[in-house]
Amino acid sequence: MQSKAALSRWLSNAGDYISEQAWFQQIKSKWDEFDQQSKTYLRLGFIAGVVLLVVAIVMSSMAGVYRLKKELRTKSDLLRVIESANDELKRLQGVTSRAAGAAAAQGPWSAYLESTAGNYQIDKSALTISPEKPAPSSSGSEVKESLLDITLKHVNIRQVILFAFGLESGPRPVKLRNLQIDTKNDPSGYMDATFSISAFSLANK
Repeated sequence: MQSKAALSRWLSNAGDYISEQAWFQQIKSKWDEFDQQSKTYLRLGFIAGVVLLVVAIVMSSMAGVYRLKKELRTKSDLLRVIESANDELKRLQGVTSRAAGAAAAQGPWSAYLESTAGNYQIDKSALTISPEKPAPSSSGSEVKESLLDITLKHVNIRQVILFAFGLESGPRPVKLRNLQIDTKNDPSGYMDATFSISAFSLANK
């Protein structure tokens, strides 16, 4: 109640202040000079102007909303195109990777072992593969067993473990016979590792 009374007093004081101004008196005198019909036309014109102003503001707001919706729709379409392209790129990378793996699986053991090492971020320059040696026990068998030594230089323990796992779980039959690790007392945790493996393939007859 007190706030309403205070607001009423403020409006009354504001009205009194405006009515005392010279410019207001001039406008009032000009208004009084008009006849009743002119005053009616002026009122209607004022109302029409206010309505047109409101309509213009509403139309401007609607146009702004439309532009924002159009921009959002364009960005959404672009995002879908990018996501679709990214999915297609991943699919092509998967196809390429499988094709490369299949090619390595059918090629020389050195290429296959280099590909396996590359899967675990082991640089080719850190990899040394000995020439293949036929195992004496595979003589005359349908399965050829080849003996190889693989040396990794300056690798961490995680790469050693992952490479060992990749050898025995890869698409080509490999058995890890021995693993030697030389830490070289390197405080950074890097080491050299030598894998002795048996690699199996069908004998050519």
